[in-house]
Amino acid sequence: MSADILRTVTAGDVAAPRRRGWRSFLAIPQGGLGVALLLLLLLLVVIGPFVAPDTPNEISDQPILGPSAEHWLGTDAYGRDILSRVLHGGASVILLPLVAVSAAMVVATLVGLVSGYLGGKVDAVVTWVINIALAIPSYLAVLVVVAAFGGGGAVVVTAVAVVYAPYITRVIRSSTQAIAPREFVLAARARGESLGWILFREITPNIGPTLLVEIALRFTYAIMFIASLSFLGLGVQPPSSNWGVMVAQNRTLLLVSPIGVLVPALLIGVLAIAVNLIADALTQFFGDRMHERLMV
Repeated sequence: MSADILRTVTAGDVAAPRRRGWRSFLAIPQGGLGVALLLLLLLLVVIGPFVAPDTPNEISDQPILGPSAEHWLGTDAYGRDILSRVLHGGASVILLPLVAVSAAMVVATLVGLVSGYLGGKVDAVVTWVINIALAIPSYLAVLVVVAAFGGGGAVVVTAVAVVYAPYITRVIRSSTQAIAPREFVLAARARGESLGWILFREITPNIGPTLLVEIALRFTYAIMFIASLSFLGLGVQPPSSNWGVMVAQNRTLLLVSPIGVLVPALLIGVLAIAVNLIADALTQFFGDRMHERLMV
């Protein structure tokens, strides 16, 4: 009986700070609004394909049709239902940037941790590579990759990950250099802990807030970046219902049937704004918590 009570109390003690943390984060105006918008868009992406009236590429004999009872948002130049394409097209807009940022974050975190902790020649080589990579304009680098390997989602994801990795590496390296001289890291070295233990058990948890904020910011940039590439015909290719592709395909009809451009463009903008609001809230949230610790 006493063991059960002890386990209950322990679980409650662990869960309570987490609940307070979430409530504190959602209490920040940017955090609450950003999370609400992101959840609405995720709900649209998840249930959209199941409630869409037609398949995204089903062609009818009514092209450039305005909103009607049969086609709520009208049809495009090929007679495809715009609402159905919008409901099917959000998954790639979220998934591709998320995969690109995740891949960049994994590589950049490993390189940044090793470089920032070891220093010396390793850090000098990494810094030299980062400086060269950052000197190349992002769009130019992606254009070179696309010209070499062709367009498509996989190529764009790889190119964006390669472009963003140096930026993230620089941030992780700086954060690691700030943590490496701390007492608990020196104590771990004195105990004879392995390099992996020090990097992932001592340093990484202490730069976690920086990682979260960097992920949110890079995700925001990647959303707009990949959507722009799709608009230019370098990313996801037609006949995909990707929102960026929809904007590109319907832009010539902007004055005739603006819904086909405005709706997907608005959804891309709302997604980018939601993630950016969350990034701002994370910065404020972790900044406030750090201030509280220093005050204590």
